[in-house]
Amino acid sequence: NFTISGSYFNSRMIGDYVYFVVSQPAYVIYDTVILPKIYADDGIREISASEIHYTNASDNYYMFTTVVALNIQNTAEEPNRKTIMLGGTSSMYVSLKNIYITFPEPDAKTSIYRIHIEKSAINTEAHGKVPGRELNQFSMDEYNNYFRIATATWVNGTAQSNLYVLNMNLSIVGSLENIAPGETLDSARFIGNRSYLSTSIVRRDPFFVIDVENASDPKILGYLKIPGFTRYLHPYDETHIIGIGKDGNNVKISLFD
Repeated sequence: NFTISGSYFNSRMIGDYVYFVVSQPAYVIYDTVILPKIYADDGIREISASEIHYTNASDNYYMFTTVVALNIQNTAEEPNRKTIMLGGTSSMYVSLKNIYITFPEPDAKTSIYRIHIEKSAINTEAHGKVPGRELNQFSMDEYNNYFRIATATWVNGTAQSNLYVLNMNLSIVGSLENIAPGETLDSARFIGNRSYLSTSIVRRDPFFVIDVENASDPKILGYLKIPGFTRYLHPYDETHIIGIGKDGNNVKISLFD
């Protein structure tokens, strides 16, 4: 049993370890900052301020985010943890070696944090920003030591979609912006060196296939306009992807080659 103060955000399991993320607002009571606490059989231990990590970036949404690595096969191994001031938490994507946590910034950008994980080891390694907002975890991916993310932005009241490729330092190395201006980003998926985006306008669902093999120069390979909306994309095999959405009042399932 492991108990920590705060609210559950997300979790994943890799091998024998469960990695879970907990958020707790930073607030003050009677001139005392309330820090996260760990509850154990021998009492309550407060995580000290000197153990809390932060980046050299401004923050107006104060939140403690704690990542815990828990070995569920070896109860003698103490859980490891790391507490970081990330701002808030929005979406999470996890590869076999990294946890990526996003947070929407007030300047219409999205902050991304990369936290390296290897068994019980947890290390905060990079922080970066991209314009726009991601939809969910499927808008993000790691492949060949690059992180890819699809975002939606509003420019002068017009919606547009974007795709960014970042290196492991979370610096942008390639981008494709202003995809489908005037259309809303509905779903995204990355599979290997391909990105699939679905946008929508009235009663139509443009579906885009984007080549991201060249990290510095993503290219649209083609697109298809069909009736309805695709809200979720799921890989079927190497050459097919499933789209699930709506067409009028009906559920729509599409298979794209």
